[in-house]
Parts: sequence; structure tokens; C-alpha cells
Amino acid sequence: MWRQIPWFRDTSFKRKLFIYSLVISLLPVVLIGSVLAQMAASAIQSEVNQNHQIILQEMQRQVDSFWAELDKASIQLANHSALEKAVQVGPSGKYLDEMLELTDTIQKQRSISTFPYDVSVVFLHFGKVYSSKLGFIDLEEFPLRNAIDRIPSHFRSEIIPPDTYPGQHELLYLRPVPIFSDTQGSGILMLHIQKDKLADFAQHVPLGTSRKLYVSDEKGIALISRKPEEIGTRPLLISGGLPRYGADDAAETELDGETYSLTVRQSEYTRWTYAAMTPKKELTRQAKRIQVTTFGIVLLLAAFWALIARFGSTRMYGPVQHLLNRLLPARSEASPSFKNEWRTLDAYVTGMLQTNEQLRKQLHEQSPYLKETIVQQLLRGEINSNEAERIRQMFGFQLRGSRYAVCLIDIDDYAAFQRMYSDKDRLLMMFALRKFAEEMFEEQFSCVSGISLPGQIAMIVGLEKGDPALESLHRTARSFLATSSEYFRFTVTLACSHPVLAYRDINDGYREARDVLGYRLLHGPGNLLLPQQIQPAENRIASDLLKREKQIVSAVMQGKTAEAAALLREWARDIPPFVHHFNAALGLFAHLIGELVLYMQELELAPYEVFGEDPYKRLYETATMNEAAEWLADSIFPAIGERLEMASTSKQQRLIGEIIRFIHGHFDTDLSLQQFADQFRISPSQLSRMFKDETGMNFIDYLIRFRMDKAKEWLAHTGMPIKEIAEKLSYTSVQNFTRVFKQYEQLPPGEYRKRFRGE
Repeated sequence: MWRQIPWFRDTSFKRKLFIYSLVISLLPVVLIGSVLAQMAASAIQSEVNQNHQIILQEMQRQVDSFWAELDKASIQLANHSALEKAVQVGPSGKYLDEMLELTDTIQKQRSISTFPYDVSVVFLHFGKVYSSKLGFIDLEEFPLRNAIDRIPSHFRSEIIPPDTYPGQHELLYLRPVPIFSDTQGSGILMLHIQKDKLADFAQHVPLGTSRKLYVSDEKGIALISRKPEEIGTRPLLISGGLPRYGADDAAETELDGETYSLTVRQSEYTRWTYAAMTPKKELTRQAKRIQVTTFGIVLLLAAFWALIARFGSTRMYGPVQHLLNRLLPARSEASPSFKNEWRTLDAYVTGMLQTNEQLRKQLHEQSPYLKETIVQQLLRGEINSNEAERIRQMFGFQLRGSRYAVCLIDIDDYAAFQRMYSDKDRLLMMFALRKFAEEMFEEQFSCVSGISLPGQIAMIVGLEKGDPALESLHRTARSFLATSSEYFRFTVTLACSHPVLAYRDINDGYREARDVLGYRLLHGPGNLLLPQQIQPAENRIASDLLKREKQIVSAVMQGKTAEAAALLREWARDIPPFVHHFNAALGLFAHLIGELVLYMQELELAPYEVFGEDPYKRLYETATMNEAAEWLADSIFPAIGERLEMASTSKQQRLIGEIIRFIHGHFDTDLSLQQFADQFRISPSQLSRMFKDETGMNFIDYLIRFRMDKAKEWLAHTGMPIKEIAEKLSYTSVQNFTRVFKQYEQLPPGEYRKRFRGE
């Protein structure tokens, strides 16, 4: 931005430094001053808003208390047996006692109330009305006949604001009699509250002369105001719709040409809206005084920081001048002005950066050769730990991990490889094989590679501690062998050493991998060779085959098809050292099939559905052990697994259904998972898993939830004491029952009963 100004572009660097220092010094002062002034105004607004909140909160408390008492009085009257009987028999001399009891009940209820109200009882079936003001009159003579005609046939309670109907200058609260009737009631209870009594709530709040206060219902009709004439109407503020702000938010609104600060609050009990308003001019008067004072302080601070900027820019320019004199002595002596010298210094630094970039590119181009050299030195044991640390710092060469394994990838038939490819093509194939290996191993490990011998690639792999890392390396090696056989026309053998702990020991790992590679002739080409594989196999005993056969059968009958297939293939590979004739090997397979058939019969499964009529016919049609193993692994084991799963699922559903039915019928007794496990002769852990599979819940959670549902039913619809409920649900104490009930329903049993019944 500054460079667009000609004067600034041509001025000296020293002056530019002063301008920058001045701007940097003054900008925070101005910003802080503006923020402080704004914060002062916000603090005043916040104080007014807080005052509004306190007023509204107190107002809400009083109105909620008034409404709760009114609601309680209406319920007690509408639910009173005297009113219920009176509206059923009707006002007549025949039922004089009932009418006297009616008037006496209403008079007693009014006498104990903390606020005055009138009561009317409408006898719908008899066309009569009893009023505490007018006595017994005909329905046609009742001033509020229009309001009664518009009441829904089925309602629980109804609030009618003042002036809703002609001649109605009071707030009405209506309830049916009887109160819990599923059809239209026999009568209507009507409570009358005068406007001036509602206005008393606002008159007693210390607002001041210029502030306003409204309480409106969900339809926007003012129920409480400082002016009685506004009650029952929609004031200008409310008629436009009140905004829904949070409890701590404030807004501005226009009313009669004057701006007000508005705070709105809503009652969760009555859903009524409370609004308090203060004229904006009362807020801005004090805020302006604070802003003037703040900006005066800001000006004094700005003058002080201008002096500091002048002094600081002069001191900061000294090192720049010294640097110019050192790097460009001839130019600095020829010209006291450093405008051109500064540009020359910039060009000098730019040249240095370009030179460094060229050196970095050259180092990057030589990096593969450096890495190859380092790998060769590690394999030969020519680098110790100190030299390795120096190489890491200089060239960034580092293997992540706490251990290092050496893997040798060797072409199995190098003579055929030489005949297959020309010299140039052999280099390309070795490069492709090396890159392919690096990509596969680098997905999980930190590694480097190099050409150790013609047709041989050496890889140094960084490993973390523990057997899982070593097993992952072996899996990656096997995956590499399987994939490389698909992409290359030649096979390779991969030999891995035991992990070593330091760079200096990598040579030992290399020699071990080279020794292991010598056993390739015994194991065949294209295999992974590990140090533990080169031990003689003669120390194994033939009984091991039978033990592993039982493991295979056990895995199949447990539904672990994949595990059984893996065990079977491994078992088939280990048979040749002990069995020298194919028919003898088939005998072992026949014994395995016999064990499977026996277990299926014990589980009431049909073996012929899997094997056919003759289980051994297909076996003796195979030509090799691998073919027999693949037939069992790919066809027989999955078929048995499917039938086991079908049988287990249907049995499991019946079992869990029976347990659930028992819980529903005996929830009031002591029940436990161990009890059912013993009854059905199954382990508790297996029964727990089956129960969760069918219901989606643990056994104990299901039992507690069912008992809590029963407790809620008894609390809501019966008068049974909480202690008796706890005993019926097999709880040792009321405290334990209360704790569990509160944990599930978020409130104690007694409070739940009160809320459900509206007490």
C-alpha cells in the first residue's frame, strides 16, 4: 500500500523505519482506546440488561407463583366431589344440601387464597350458572355466555385474556367438571381475575417512570402491564411480534418514535413472555462521557509513543548501517545515502539464496548415490553409532524404529535371469524389483535398500519393539512374494534376519540373512526363509498331527471356518515328512472327515447334506493332498459353518424368548444371569452374549429397565407407597430403589409421581 505513494517510495530507509515505527506504536493505542470506549458502552448496556433480567426474573417468579396457586385452586375445585355431584344433579330445591355444600366449598377455597378472585360454575345440562357475585342465574343471563359457547367440547384447561369477548373485562381461567372425564364434562369451572389485580404485579416492580414492562401469552396478548387499559390488548411492541432472544441477550426496538433497549424472557412453566424496556437515551448519556475521557487519554498516549518511535527508529537503523558498511564498503564510502545500497544488499542476499538452492539441488541429485553408499557401509559394518548420528544430521538419513532387520531378496535362478534379459534390461528389471519392494515395505515401515550382490537386493527395515511389528514384517514379506510372482517372469526368495538393536549390529543381521538364504535348496524357490525355519524337522513327533487334527475339528464345529481352513492347509503341508505314501495321507484325511461326521451327528445335524451319501467318495477322487485340503477348506467347512449358524440362531431365539417371558412373570423375585445359565446348562458369558444379540441390551440392564417401567406404572396409577414398591421389586431398601430410579429417570420416585399427577 505504501509503495503506491511516490513520496514514500523515494524517501530514505531511515525515514521509512520511523514511519513504520510510528504506525506500529500508535495503532495499538488507538485500537485499545476504541475498544475500551466500546467496552464502557457495553458495560452500561450489560448493567441495564442485567437489571432487566433481575426485574423479569422476580416478575416471573411472582407470576409463576400466582399462576401455580391459581392452577392448584382450579384443580382442587374442579376435582372436588361437591362440585362433581352438584353439576350432575343440577341446581334445584330437591338437592338443596348439595347446592349448599357447593357454595360452601367455593367460599372456603376463596378464603384461603392469597389473592382475590371470583368463581362461576356452569351447569351445562341444566342451563344454569352459579356465580360468587351473582348467585344462581340462568345461562342466558350470564354475561359471559359468548365465551362459554366458544369453548371446545373436550379441554383440560383454558385461559381467556381480558376483553376477548364483549363485556369481559377480566382474565378467565376455565376447567371442566369433572376434570378427568374422557367425554364432555357436566359443567365448567370459571375463575375471574380483575384487570387491576393483574396490573398490581407490574406496579410493585421498581422500574422507574420511563421504563415499560409487559407479560404476554403465546398469542401476544398482554396479560400484565403497568397500564390496566393495555391488559387484554396487543400493544405496539407485541403486535409486531417479540424477537426470541436468550436469557442474557438484549435488543433495540422503536416505539412511538423513541428507541428502547429491550430484554425478553420466557417462562418455562407458563410459556408466557416477559419484556422489559429502557429508553436508549438514558444509556448513551453516560457512555458518551466515558468515551470523551477515554479518547483524551488516547491522545496523550499517542504523543508519548510518537517520541518513543522517533528514538527507537534511530537506534534500530544503526545495525543496518553497520551491515551495509561491512558488505558494501566501497559503495557506502561513495554515497552517504543508502537508498541504492539497500537495493544492492537485497540483490546480494538474493544471489546467496540462489547459490544455496543450486547446492541443494545438486545434493538432492546425489542423494540416491549417497544413500546407496551408506547402505553398503552399514551392511559391511563400517559405520558405528557416532558416525550414524553424524550422517543423520548432515544428510537426513534416519531409520525410524528401535530395532533393525535385514531382508535379502535374491533371484532364484540368476543364470536363467541372465539368459532371459540383456545387460540393459537386467538393470531395468533389478531397478523395478527394488522400487516395487521399497513401495510395499514403506507402507508400514521405515526402510532403505541397496544392491548387495548381482541379482540380490538388501533391505534394512526399522522395527518397533514387540512381536507384532516382527509379525507384520513377515506378513509384508509374504505379500511381496505373492505379488511379485504375478508381475515378474522370474521368482525370488526372501530371507529375513532376527532384529538387531543398533546400527553397528546391522552387519550381524546381514550375515544371518545370508546364512538363512543358503537353505533355499531345502525349502524350494519363491519362499520366505526365517531363522526359526532352518531347524531340522526330525524332532517333531507324529502324534502332533493328530493333536492338530483335533484343533481343526474344534475350529470347524465352533464356526471358525477361516481359522480351520488355515490350520488345515498348515497341517497338509506338514504331513509329507511323516507319511511317505499318498494313500496313507488320504487315511489321515479320512480320519478327519470321520471326526467331523461324528460331531455333526451329536449336534443333530445331517452329514449327508454336506458330504452326500458317501462322505469318502469325493476324497478318494482327489489326486494330491493340496486338492483334498482345498476341497475341505473351500466347500465342506463353509457348508458346516452355515448349518451350525442356522441351528444356533433358531435355538438362541427360543432360549432368550423363554428367559424374557420368565422375567416378565417373575420380576418380583431375585433373578440372576447365573440362575438362568445353570438352568439351561450354558456358561454365563455365552448366555450374556446371546441375550445381547437378541435384545440389544445386557441381561442386568434389561431386568432393571423392566422393573423401572413397572415402578413408573405403579407410581402413576396407584397409591402404593414407595417402600412397598421397592419391596415388590426385590430391592433391599428404599434408598437403593430411589438411587436406581433416579439414575434411569433423572428424578426421584416421589417427584415422578407428583409430576405425573400434576401436583
